[in-house]
Amino acid sequence: MAPEASQNLNFRDAVTDDVAALTALARKTFMDKFGHLYRPEDLAGFLEESHNPDLYRDWIADPGVLVRVCETSDGDIKAYLLCSPLSLPAPDPKPGALELKRVYVDQTLQGRGIGSRFIDEALAWARRHKAPEMYLSVYSDNLDAQRLYARLGWEKVAEFLFPVGEQRDLEFLLRLTL
Repeated sequence: MAPEASQNLNFRDAVTDDVAALTALARKTFMDKFGHLYRPEDLAGFLEESHNPDLYRDWIADPGVLVRVCETSDGDIKAYLLCSPLSLPAPDPKPGALELKRVYVDQTLQGRGIGSRFIDEALAWARRHKAPEMYLSVYSDNLDAQRLYARLGWEKVAEFLFPVGEQRDLEFLLRLTL
């Protein structure tokens, strides 16, 4: 068992002091999962645009956005959850619909239920905000995530192209009625 696998985990709201660690984790987990798909210049540009400290700082400060982290007992942030008002290209969303934007877990802690716990927290947050539905997007080749979301009741409602530099990836838009 890896040393981190035996550590206690702490789940909490992100704070401004987490921005640097959160940005680093966001970039690392995206690269670990999807980095091999892109040309280096496309990946670098995407990470700078979509995973930069200013974005995370703004999200943490925004009361309409949920940013939660999971840290090990030594204080290392190893997973995070990000939910926001809907920004995905959803067809005819109901007023007040929200978005499960990111559930990223470092490879060292995958398989411990962290992602499922974060999804539960996202749904509880959406229900507290009386959202009628929640959306997320999932990469078309990410079959594990698709199976998980299908088991949890999410349904595919659309497809769209997600830009990473010059590359366009097919994404599936999923919806859960709350």
